[in-house]
Amino acid sequence: MKTLFANFEFAKPYFLWLLLALPLLWFRFRDRRLAVLIARTVILALVILTLADPQSTSEQSRRQERIFAYDLSQSIPPGMRQWMKSSTNGLPAPNRTDRVYVFGSSAMESSNWRELLDRDPAKLAGIEPQKTNLENLFNSLLALPAAPRNLYLFTDGWETQGNIERLLPAVAAAGIKIYPILPPQRPATANVAVTKLLAPSQGNSGESLNLKVVIDNQNDQVVEGTLAITRNGQPLKTDTVKLKPGNQTFTYQTTPTEGVLTSYQATFSARDRASDRYPIDNRALAWVTVRAKAKVLLINGRSGAGRHLEEILKRQGLEVTVRTADSAPAPTGYKVVIFNNAERERFTTNYLAAVERNVSEGNGFIMLGTDASFASASYRQTPIEKLLPVEPKEPPKPEEKNRAVVLVIDKSGSMRDDNRIVYAKEAAKAVARQLKDIDLLGVVGFDDSPFVVVYLETMSRLRGVINAQIDRLKPGGQTYFLPAMLEAKRQLERVNASRKHLILLSDGVTRGSQGELVDLVSMMKTDSKITVSAVAISGEADVRIMKRLAQYGGGLFHHVVDPSSLPQIVLEQLQDKPKDEPQNEGPLIPFQERGSELLAGFGQRAYPSVLGIMETELKRGAQQDLLVQKQERRLPLLASWRYGRGKSVAFTIDLEGRWSRNWIAWGGLQDFWGRILEWLSPPEENLVPAHEARVSFAENRSILDLSIYEEGSANSQYRFTISGKGGKSEGTLDKLAPGHYQVALPISDPGDYRIDLLEQRSGRKIPFPPIGYTLAYDKSSEVPLPEFNTRLLARLAQATGGEINPKSAGTERTDIVSKYYQPLRQPFIILAFCFFLLEVALRKLAFAEPD
Repeated sequence: MKTLFANFEFAKPYFLWLLLALPLLWFRFRDRRLAVLIARTVILALVILTLADPQSTSEQSRRQERIFAYDLSQSIPPGMRQWMKSSTNGLPAPNRTDRVYVFGSSAMESSNWRELLDRDPAKLAGIEPQKTNLENLFNSLLALPAAPRNLYLFTDGWETQGNIERLLPAVAAAGIKIYPILPPQRPATANVAVTKLLAPSQGNSGESLNLKVVIDNQNDQVVEGTLAITRNGQPLKTDTVKLKPGNQTFTYQTTPTEGVLTSYQATFSARDRASDRYPIDNRALAWVTVRAKAKVLLINGRSGAGRHLEEILKRQGLEVTVRTADSAPAPTGYKVVIFNNAERERFTTNYLAAVERNVSEGNGFIMLGTDASFASASYRQTPIEKLLPVEPKEPPKPEEKNRAVVLVIDKSGSMRDDNRIVYAKEAAKAVARQLKDIDLLGVVGFDDSPFVVVYLETMSRLRGVINAQIDRLKPGGQTYFLPAMLEAKRQLERVNASRKHLILLSDGVTRGSQGELVDLVSMMKTDSKITVSAVAISGEADVRIMKRLAQYGGGLFHHVVDPSSLPQIVLEQLQDKPKDEPQNEGPLIPFQERGSELLAGFGQRAYPSVLGIMETELKRGAQQDLLVQKQERRLPLLASWRYGRGKSVAFTIDLEGRWSRNWIAWGGLQDFWGRILEWLSPPEENLVPAHEARVSFAENRSILDLSIYEEGSANSQYRFTISGKGGKSEGTLDKLAPGHYQVALPISDPGDYRIDLLEQRSGRKIPFPPIGYTLAYDKSSEVPLPEFNTRLLARLAQATGGEINPKSAGTERTDIVSKYYQPLRQPFIILAFCFFLLEVALRKLAFAEPD
């Protein structure tokens, strides 16, 4: 009985719970005869048992087969082969009854597998070790008679031929469980691989970018060699490197070349070839799409000027060409041309016309500076005058000024020495030649008393007689300054002149009180506006007192040892004393004009004060963007307008610091000029959406991934054109998700390829910047890789019920027990029907009960 029920099961045992309802049947028919009640109970029990799907079971056992497969392709290094041979400690190993396969591109069963593991892979012609083809191995296993099998697979998991995943359903159905066997870590390999050359996909022309070279030393020792970097095939950097085992990264800074694409290549050469037996993976390439910078031409009035403005422009990411007017290149090709205080006389008429044409064709122009840029006659009646949104104001004609000069010359006896008197007279004649006709000149000679050589008179009257009168000077007598200086003072006070100047020449020591002389020149300076200069001749002169006279008289002092230089020195004395700094007009506070298109959206509303401004008038149709209030007049500081298809801006101060020192120190200056340049730049229809496009190699294919970051282009259609080795081909990218597109490129041969992308949006075709890609070597080549392909091996184990590196219990040879089921519903139904007929017969015939 126990054995009978051991082979009996219910497929749906939950229906047996209905047997608990039998007491309800007994209660309902309690007044019936016991035989009828028992019959109906049996009928209902049989129906419930039928619903529970009764089945009879039987078992059959079969012996499970073990198969061992060893990857002997060229990508398996000697260290891993040795591990395979000795992997008996805790790992499965074949015995005499197990099947053993070795494989490369082909697979074959082998009994001497240990000997094959020791052989050179190149001599294993029977399995074609130049490739790894797991698909062929499993085709061989599927050709065996059907039986449950455990496959212990010794491989790195990298296929270079075929596709094992296509056979997974058939392998699982055949009862083959796959157990990939891997070492704890990949054994050392005599190989050095340049695994990556990382570079940004896009870069700006002239701007630096970083390259990162990742090198994997798969040896178990340091490897020395040379790392060479090239740019577009030209040497860029060569370093001697020492590589420790594992990955190392080297970083280099470079700039892309002119052109659409720049290629970089990193190549490693080992000093000892025995440490790098797979040179095919010793190089990597990267491509950078180069964005050209907008070009700006800055023309300065003098060399070295415009440093602040040049730095501002470069910080805007512009390619800046700086020249003076003498060496300025043609304006063609420049988005913006800037004249920074450049004199009109240094340009040719044709050049100014070329600038005007460049702007009218759609480019920008800026004029800034002071007199050279905005003086009334600077660019009058030139093409630049038409460009400017302002025109200079005509200044009032200045009143012509004259000056009166009296030379007080020592004619004492010591002036005979070294011909001092002769050079003094030549100096006086040189002064006469230098003065204009409206100027006045007088000459007073002196010894111990004054002698008027030339009375103070205009040069227009003296021009013909002045030399003869000066020659009347004859040396003799003593030296006394005071009477002669008083005579010169009297003559200067009697005339009207804008500037009055007394020049004293002497080689001796004066008599009298020095304090009296100092008081005299101080009074002349303050009361009579007469400046006094002094020239001491020879080392015998009273340098101390003459220097004090020049100091208190507001003039210049010279000490002359060589009398022959006297004429030149006196002419220098004639020059006005330079002023330390031009007088500033400011401060003037700029205000932004309402409705300024140029400054629209600029965040600043308060601007630094200026210390002066070139006065101009706004042309009709021009926009006044910044203005200053000066003596109740509104003067443009920044003005702009459109000229033809281009634009022009006038900034009526310079950036050299004379009037703009507060602007130079202003924190908003960079953004201010950035806004001006943005407004001036020609409108470029940039329909290319923000995106990222990269090509990578995965699953033996070159994959192009395109990510679109703008919603308006996320659902467009994208096409590609690839040209390179083997010609040109086209195709369409597949949409994986909104904004994500992908395609496997038709690339099979190593080489350089150019990829052009095209977006088709609402009937428009929008070209993208090109992409460069290089397949450095045939990826189906047998090269040891630094990692195992655990993704594929885990997929094989999971799909067939195996696992990676199974525990010892899972590796034992076992018997497979198969269980078979036979349904028993039909006998139960027949039996229930028979009891039903029996119950009816008992009631009708035996007991004569009514229905």
